[in-house]
Amino acid sequence: MQKRARFAPSPRTTSFPDATTFLTVYVVLLLAIPSNRSLADLGNAGALSVIWGLGAGVLWVIAWVQRSRPEPPQLRPVRVAVLVFSVAAMASYIAAMTRALPPDEVSVADTGLIRLLAWFGILFIAHDGITTLDRLLTLLRRLVVAAGCLGALGIAQFATKLSFVDLLPLPGLSITEGYASVETRGGLVRAAGTATHPLEYSLVLAAILPIALTLALRERHRSFLARWLPVALILIGLLLSGSRSAVVGILAGALVLLPTWSRLIRVSLALAGAALLGVIYLASPLAITNLRYMFLAVFDDPSAASRTSSLDLFSQLFLLNPVFGRGFGTFLPQYRILDNQYLLLLLEIGVVGLAAFVFLAVTAAVCAVRSGLRQSNPALHDMGFALAGSVASAGVLLALFDALSFPQSAGLLFLLFGLCGAFWRLSHPLESALDDPTSVGRSVVLR
Repeated sequence: MQKRARFAPSPRTTSFPDATTFLTVYVVLLLAIPSNRSLADLGNAGALSVIWGLGAGVLWVIAWVQRSRPEPPQLRPVRVAVLVFSVAAMASYIAAMTRALPPDEVSVADTGLIRLLAWFGILFIAHDGITTLDRLLTLLRRLVVAAGCLGALGIAQFATKLSFVDLLPLPGLSITEGYASVETRGGLVRAAGTATHPLEYSLVLAAILPIALTLALRERHRSFLARWLPVALILIGLLLSGSRSAVVGILAGALVLLPTWSRLIRVSLALAGAALLGVIYLASPLAITNLRYMFLAVFDDPSAASRTSSLDLFSQLFLLNPVFGRGFGTFLPQYRILDNQYLLLLLEIGVVGLAAFVFLAVTAAVCAVRSGLRQSNPALHDMGFALAGSVASAGVLLALFDALSFPQSAGLLFLLFGLCGAFWRLSHPLESALDDPTSVGRSVVLR
């Protein structure tokens, strides 16, 4: 039997902080600080991750204008896709400003534009700033560790019925909205970690799970505990979130990864998953019972009924501005919660904006898969599918709640888009031919 290639440990080197370091700080700001905390008087635009993203955009622009020669468009399909989406979003914003809007909607339209710019900044830094595949893998490992910590926090919340995050002293940051880290369902606590809601928590963990699984399977030079503990914590955290979306996200990511797994790996993971469910059932039978009931009674569930009842209102409002929408972020929660990001995008940025967003997501996933297919190292081949699985998992869950309204899920999604673009760029044959130290991909270095 031929052995699958593994990720080899890289030699330790001393270097200046680079884009990977910059994005590591972003991951900490995004996932370690509670989603509902921001700088006073700035609202959702005052979240530290948003401010960091705006700084990323400034750094990227500086690096871009300093480049000495244009870069081949073949290296930048994801960047082209996000530029298309940004034009669509800006067109929607301009169209909204030409209409008479209530003051509340004007404010959130401005805030929505700021958040988009921050997400674009992170995407561009990830896409063009990461210099090698090794540095990309380093960032992915750190992202998995962060997700494992979130999973551990969720387990602690479930076991103790305490949020813990309320105990964190965060001077200068104020609470922007209610916190749901100890929300209950069926008599049990629904863990949310540092997220605003269990659904946001589920998307973050489910999107990172394919990466965690691939690293655990391929990085054999690391200890068993270091590889599989984050995977176990992520899975347990997902199952304890008390959400159908968690299971759907797990399955979506697994389906993309399935072609990369041998029969032995598939059987082993299935047995390990069954054992994990058994352990959770022994520790808390009601957790598994509630999860089973949520799928059996899906049509009787109030949340599902709410999604269905919103369709009539959606169709009426959509016909008012079908092309460019009413403006990103202007459909306020007090009007109605659609619980479907695709419908919300259709309402806010119209058919043009939704098509541009779907084009961005599909481009990112396809680039990741194609980059993996061109790898001679089977381990890197699998990582391409893992990144695509992360995007697919998040993309499926966008249909189940308004994910871009939540800081962690939105910030992670655009980071994943950027990582897919970086994997494409670093895997492309043209990249090795470019040895220009002033190109964007080599000049985003913090000295």
